[in-house]
Order: sequence, then C-alpha cells, then structure tokens
Amino acid sequence: MSIIWSYLELLGIIVLESAPYLIIGLILAGFIKAFLPQSFLIRHLGRHSLGSAFKAALFGIPLPLCSCGVLPTAVSLYRQGASLSATFAFLVATPQTSIDAILLAYGLLGSIFAIAYPISALFGALLTSIALVIFVKHKPLSLGFSCTFCNEETNQAYSFRKKAAFGLQYAVKELFGEIAKPLFIGFLAAPLVALLLPQNFVESLSAYGFTYLAMLIIGLPVYVCATASIPLGYAFLIKGFSPGSVLVFLIAGPATNLATLSVLSHVFGKKITGIYLIALILAALLSGMIFDRLVGEIRVPELTLESEAYGLWHYLSAAILLLMFINHYFHRTAAKQISRIFKRT
Repeated sequence: MSIIWSYLELLGIIVLESAPYLIIGLILAGFIKAFLPQSFLIRHLGRHSLGSAFKAALFGIPLPLCSCGVLPTAVSLYRQGASLSATFAFLVATPQTSIDAILLAYGLLGSIFAIAYPISALFGALLTSIALVIFVKHKPLSLGFSCTFCNEETNQAYSFRKKAAFGLQYAVKELFGEIAKPLFIGFLAAPLVALLLPQNFVESLSAYGFTYLAMLIIGLPVYVCATASIPLGYAFLIKGFSPGSVLVFLIAGPATNLATLSVLSHVFGKKITGIYLIALILAALLSGMIFDRLVGEIRVPELTLESEAYGLWHYLSAAILLLMFINHYFHRTAAKQISRIFKRT
C-alpha cells in the first residue's frame, strides 16, 4: 500500500510542478501559431548556408511541433524554396524544444536546464547543417507541391482579437490534442521510473560511463514529444542520472524516432538521413558531456504534496490541466460513439 501512496504522491508533485508552466507555454505557443505566418519563415531560409540554418533553428526552437508534426512543415518549407541546411536545422531544432517544453523544463528541472535545453537544440541544428553544407550539394526537390498553409486564416488581415482567439483555440484543441496522449503517458511513467528503477543500476551505469549511451538508446527509437519527455527527464534526474545524460535523453528522444527516419529516408535519401542521424547523435553526446563538465551535479529539491512551494496557482493550474485531459478524451470517445450510431442508421 505504501508504494501506491508513494506513486500517487510523486505523480501529484510532478503534475503540480508542471501544470502552471505547461498552461502558460500552451498559450504562448498558440499565439506564435497565430501571429507568425509560415510564409515569413520561407523568405528567410532560402540560402544553403550557416546563416540561413541559424535563422531556421531560431525560428524552430519556440514552435510547438513534435518530430512527426514537424515533418510535413519541413518538407513544405523545402519544396517552397528553403535550403537543405535550413530545412534540417529547422527539422532538428523544432521537435527538441518548444515554448511550453522550455517553461516546463524550468518548472521541473530548474533554470539551468531551461537555458541549456534550447542552446543544445541550436547546437545540434547547426552541427547538422554544417555537415550537410560540407558533404551534400544543395538540390531542390523535384516532387510536386501544394502549399497547405499559404491560405491559412491567420496569415490574412484579421484583427488582433480574431488572431488571439484562433491562437487560444489552437492551443487548447489542436496542440493539446497532439501532445495529450504522450504527455499523459509521460506523467504516469515518470513516477514508475523514479520508484522502480534500482539505484544500484544507475550507479553501475555511472561507474562504467554508460549513462550517456543508455539515454541515447532509450531516446532514439521511441516516439516522445518534447513536452512529454520533461517529466521522464525529471524522474531520471531524481534517480541519480547525471544532468548531462538527462540532457542527452531530452535531445535524442523528441528529435527523432523510427517513423521519422523512415520518412526522411524516403523523401531526402539514405545519405542525407544518415548524415542527419550521425550529427544528431554527436550533438546529443557532446551537449551532455559539456553540460556535465560545466554544471556538475544538480540536486532536485525534495518536495511533498504538503510543500509550501505550492500555492493557489499550482492547484488551479492542475485542475485546469485535469479538465483539459477529461475534455480531450471525453470528446474523442463521444465522437466515436456518435460516428458508430450514424453508421448503424
């Protein structure tokens, strides 16, 4: 019974710590979607150069797109005239972070992580772009293209009020709908990792220097969005993994997965996909090692549900987040039931 209570207590702590920053991040992400037209990105990403790649990474870091969601956007940008280096800088930086993930990292992992997190994404994007500039000659895609976002309502001359309303609607429905399932799984899995992972296992990995490799092996093949990876990173950190190895997971997990690699190989070819994967692995490992050298050990404060660190804002945010989860899953279930009724009739 005590382990069940420990699980529920740790789950409550993670949700209370996460909820305020997650909600603020979702709202900001919605406003970015509403007020930053993708045609603006295309105008700045045309040259196959480090400068265009740097811009692409900066544009991509705050955007709320996961590794699967960023694929159509990146391919669309490429077919609209963005260079190969800029496209892959965008493809690397965007899924690793987002404004909501950065704020969540600040809430759960601390300010140092919140700073290192986007810097590492930028480093990985630039390293990938440099490799592509050196080893690949830029060629435009020969495939046909239909611009799916050129006529978006947010790119037209709508009022501030309408754009803001669109941004909030996007944040609550589309964006939260996209991350709800992996985020829910992340919340449920994080306490399990913290409670069930043996401490001597972590110490053994650390003794032989395998923590970076372990985080890489865990992160690369599976699908986990940037926001959902933060609670898992928190669990790894409180179990004794070094901050650098946790950073490796936060980079490798959201940046790619087997489905992403399959699509990239089909669209861009095996050579470019191989360069992308190798550069991403190097960037993750180097970022983790450098981070450990610079910051050393980070201790996450021991918190309980009775902690004075939680105020009305934390509990209110957690309640709103719970309602958003209920609304998301209830509407999906209701929609399926209605669809079945209409099919029968």
